[in-house]
Amino acid sequence: MASIFRSILQQALPASSDPVVQTSVNQAPICTPSAAQWFPLDDATAASEPALLLCEPSNSPPRQHISWVDDEQLVNLYYLNFHPSHPILLPRDMYWQQEYPRYLKAIVQFIGGHFSHTASLDDLRGSVTREFDQNHKDTVEMVQAGLLYTIIIFAQNSSEQGQIMLDTTIEVALRLGMHQRDFVTTHAGVLTVLEESIRRTWYELYVMDGCIAALLRKSTFKTNTVNADVLLPCDDFTYEAGMCFMPATMADFHGNVFAEEEKVFSSFCYRIEAVRLLGRVLTITGKHGVDRDLVQAVDNALAAFLYHLPRSKSEAEISNTFGDLDELMLQAHTIIQWSTILLHYPRGDLISPELLTHDVLGANCTKLLCPCNRQHIHSVKAIEASKIISMLAALRSTTQRHTPLFVYPLALAAVVQLSIGAMHDKSSRRCLDQHSDRVKLLLGVLKSMSRQWPAAGIVLPA
Repeated sequence: MASIFRSILQQALPASSDPVVQTSVNQAPICTPSAAQWFPLDDATAASEPALLLCEPSNSPPRQHISWVDDEQLVNLYYLNFHPSHPILLPRDMYWQQEYPRYLKAIVQFIGGHFSHTASLDDLRGSVTREFDQNHKDTVEMVQAGLLYTIIIFAQNSSEQGQIMLDTTIEVALRLGMHQRDFVTTHAGVLTVLEESIRRTWYELYVMDGCIAALLRKSTFKTNTVNADVLLPCDDFTYEAGMCFMPATMADFHGNVFAEEEKVFSSFCYRIEAVRLLGRVLTITGKHGVDRDLVQAVDNALAAFLYHLPRSKSEAEISNTFGDLDELMLQAHTIIQWSTILLHYPRGDLISPELLTHDVLGANCTKLLCPCNRQHIHSVKAIEASKIISMLAALRSTTQRHTPLFVYPLALAAVVQLSIGAMHDKSSRRCLDQHSDRVKLLLGVLKSMSRQWPAAGIVLPA
């Protein structure tokens, strides 16, 4: 995996010098060495990795290798901005105790560097490459590093390299047996919080695999075909406190619909279920004809998801009185609406702005000939889903904690709003203004996210 990782690092990510906004953190940063001290390259590395060389005079004396230095500030930025949307590593209070391998630490610091206006992403990327050059074993930490880096590659709009990294990471996870329930008991010892971290890693792979399959318009995804029996993740509050109780099974979750007393599951669980439903949508997308009853069955399942949500997990409750969002439920709601658009927009009668969708990854929905007279109904449902995505996008004034993959549902929602706006008569000024305001909102969120993630910026000029 290390050789694949190194190749992807060289190809996927362009150098970035754009400044980004740094978020303040409670912990005071430690004194960080300069880039020249922190990321030296020995002669062998420089010869094999010319892209990592820094611009310096040819007669510069060779630099000596120094030991690894942890950057507490970058780790804090990772946990403050990225961890809430992808909470697979141990809680921040346990990060330093765990003694993660250096290649995983390098990934964490590289991600944290996207939220700093002083860190050099080129240097941090070089550190990741060097650390992976020295590690070739299949481990849980290798899966976690590959998963986190997959997200970052797609955030750079490098879909081909991102898919390679994701496929490789999934292969490692399957070789290890992470999809099997008993795996955690043999690899976590008596640490229940570590067991939870491993379970979350498997399900995060599942979520990312499904979302990436959707934006690449695949009909299935690997982890959805695996016979997995991993117990479900617990609530984030419980996990961050280091208190993980007996987790539920998938049968418990699905059986809750018919239970006399409603049980509230973790936001992570509802996010997993949203991706499972997304997988059902993907199986009936494409140019082939699909039975009307099958389309209706999937539509029913998407609607049922929302009707059976506990009140605390509903769209109206995912933001508390202090404005803090439940990021995982935000993703779950977004995935459901994204799925709804993918199901209905191609079957509707809205005009597809080809010039826009051609250049935007995940925005192209091949139009299908619907063998019925319900095209208008399909369009109405797609429009309503795009409106809900815009409402979700408006819940937060700062976008730094959103997952980078939020870019793609936002882009598709904007396409739908542009489609319906193009069909309105110019005399319908009120309706046109409403569609215009939603598009402005969606593009504004993308503009804000582009400060960290180039994929969001690519959508804007399109």
